[in-house]
Amino acid sequence: MILLSACGNAEAPTDDSINSTSESTASSMESSTTTGSDDVSSTSKNFDGKTFSVTYEQAVADFQEAYPNAVISSVDFDKDFGKYTFEISGFDDMQEIEWEVNAENGVETKNNIEKKDPDFDDQELAVDNLMTINELIAKSEEEAPNAVLLSWNLEADEDTNIPLFTGEFEEGNNEVDVHLNAETGEFLSVEND
Repeated sequence: MILLSACGNAEAPTDDSINSTSESTASSMESSTTTGSDDVSSTSKNFDGKTFSVTYEQAVADFQEAYPNAVISSVDFDKDFGKYTFEISGFDDMQEIEWEVNAENGVETKNNIEKKDPDFDDQELAVDNLMTINELIAKSEEEAPNAVLLSWNLEADEDTNIPLFTGEFEEGNNEVDVHLNAETGEFLSVEND
């Protein structure tokens, strides 16, 4: 109030404007805590315009907590039976793990553990060295500017062990896959179907 009266002709704010600002700030804070720091819905056109209660970081942390001796080989974010999910595949010396969580409500929807096959050849995905999901989504959108992102995948390349991000887009009746280096964001290729 002192600052406003020192400004000369400025009117003091009314109780309504103070309440409106407080409500707006509270709503903004609530929204940011609900969607997390790396919300996978970078724009409203992607993923049916939904926001999610589980972030990529939370899903990875939950997997690592449940399986502390396992490494992650891939992370998929897509629609499964009408609900968006994170599916994380991993392995340790003895077993292969497929774990899935509903990104919309946080409910675990799959937890399959199998004895490791002797021919198992998945690569470890170094999840700590990757760009953020929002950065990768934004870079992939640059390569498919008129398309809608439906899902994405992270995995290590079988030959080079480079971590790959694949954004799976829809443009009209066409599917467009954009491949990026998930550490650097470098554009690698586009596939059109």
